[in-house]
Amino acid sequence: MTSPDIKFSVRIHQHGYSYQELREIWIAADRLGFHSATLYDLLNSPALECWTTLAALAAETGRIRLTPLVLANTYRPPPLLAKMAATLDVISQGRLELGIGTGGDEGDHRASGYTYPSIQTRVEMLEESVDIIKRLWQEPKVSHQGRHYSLNEAAVDPGPVQKPHPPILIGGHGERYLMRAVARHADICNIGFEIGLEEFNAKLNSLEEHCQREGRDLAEIEVSHNTRVIIAENAAQLEDLVSGGAAAANTTLSAYRKSLSRAIAGTPAQCRQQIQRLVDRGITYFFLLFPEPVSVDSLSLFAKEVMPHFVRSADRDLR
Repeated sequence: MTSPDIKFSVRIHQHGYSYQELREIWIAADRLGFHSATLYDLLNSPALECWTTLAALAAETGRIRLTPLVLANTYRPPPLLAKMAATLDVISQGRLELGIGTGGDEGDHRASGYTYPSIQTRVEMLEESVDIIKRLWQEPKVSHQGRHYSLNEAAVDPGPVQKPHPPILIGGHGERYLMRAVARHADICNIGFEIGLEEFNAKLNSLEEHCQREGRDLAEIEVSHNTRVIIAENAAQLEDLVSGGAAAANTTLSAYRKSLSRAIAGTPAQCRQQIQRLVDRGITYFFLLFPEPVSVDSLSLFAKEVMPHFVRSADRDLR
């Protein structure tokens, strides 16, 4: 039996989903005991806006944590985001995980009239913004004259429910600048999608070096992993799902199978083995992309046959 601290999140790309469809998935994930669920933050995607939708889903659910993966720091000034986040934490009774990044989609920025500075500048903005947000959550008044932001006795009242503050998840890929921001500010790091062991180790080594420079213990930062999950009760059902995935991706079956080499795919027993190998590498938080459209049956199978082997203390109704 593995540590009870392994967490599983349903990662949802809300493109193409109605609110009622999202609501069904979130309510099921909440009932089944998933730790969190996510939405993405793009302004020009044909999808419901991330933050507004999270606020609505907070009222529809009772236990699952609300995780934007990830907010573009450049879209909201830190006092506004600090206020919005504190409000969502209050509404949800302490279920927010603030996922934030530099804002990596240049086209989305340009389309909406936002400037798109260099990655070095955007990381500087991210670090300054997160520092301001944390201060606003914990101090009665905040004044700040920085390189990118200025505040004069700004306040966030009421503050968030979680103390000292909601967890900060910083997501992205850059080792030179972004890992520095993670080392300085993050409680959770989100550093890649289905990356191999060599790349994963390189990123962790980079993060550890930044932590050493900042005088921080790497163990204080929870390491997460993004991966697709295709789960089926037996080999025949799995083959049907893989064939459907290849058709949806408009690729050959062999190419699609090859693309799954770093995903989690198989029967429940096979999925458990694949997850255990990643847990053994130090990953404690999994953001799971189930095949689109997300099936409640797939969520149920994973929750019933996989999660109990990693989450001993989960309080679930697996009906």
